Amino acid sequence: MDLEHARHLALEAGCHYSEAEPLAKHLRLGIGGVPAFYLKPETWAGAERALAGLWAFGGPFKILGGGSNLMADDGPLAFGVVHLQRLGGRMLWDASSVEADADVPMPALVAESVRRGLAGLEGMGGVPGTVGGGVVMNAGAFGNDMAAVLTEVALIEPGEGRRWHPASDFAFEYRGSDVVAKGVVRGCRLTFSPQDPVDLKARFEKAKALREATQPWRAATAGSVFKNPPGDAAGRLLEELGFKGRRRGGAGFSERHANFLVNHGGATFADAFALCEEARGAAAESGIALEYEMEIWR
Repeated sequence: MDLEHARHLALEAGCHYSEAEPLAKHLRLGIGGVPAFYLKPETWAGAERALAGLWAFGGPFKILGGGSNLMADDGPLAFGVVHLQRLGGRMLWDASSVEADADVPMPALVAESVRRGLAGLEGMGGVPGTVGGGVVMNAGAFGNDMAAVLTEVALIEPGEGRRWHPASDFAFEYRGSDVVAKGVVRGCRLTFSPQDPVDLKARFEKAKALREATQPWRAATAGSVFKNPPGDAAGRLLEELGFKGRRRGGAGFSERHANFLVNHGGATFADAFALCEEARGAAAESGIALEYEMEIWR
């Protein structure tokens, strides 16, 4: 991509722009090199203008949200990054429904739904990331997922701008969807089920406490590395194969949960990815194919 065009576009759209921005500082795992350009809109209007310009001109770029389930290669990266976070996102509640912008933090959405006595995401207390990322990956935990409460998705689309779609326009699956093939998530509408607020809060607190006790969210981690294979748990399998606590350089599988990759300090992409591939290879030898849940940019 012509970087002069990207710089001019960022100026016109009122975006922060850099050609020397390390992704590591924006990813929870803390591993990632420097993209060809880094563009951070200040508002959703600026984001829509920037995306329209980038699509019109062409050239590779990726969308970054909360950075909670992502690992990027070290060194110079051959693509730009548009960072859609902290754009003034809002939640507009109406009885048992809400319209939420894509940059709304998932913990804020979940906590507010529970406070209002609305069931559907209470098992996701403490899950990091943004609403947009939650829609894209169909985030879920403890029996809940986004697809179960999702009714509509607003996309910013090439040549079309912002458009609303019914959730039925997309194919949602366990920890995945085809949403990004059609555009960039701008927001969504969710509909919940009213339930007893006391029982709901108890389930929320129980799930949150269990996550805190069994997962290393206070560490530098990208969350679950692999999706659970059918009828099994990736963490159980990796622990059985001896990967719980195993390290390679500064990267390691957590002592608390074998399916969580942790940056113990100074971890490189090469070491982290090699360790993950070693685990995937061992699982394959045992007859189980593991699929990445964590996104990997190379």
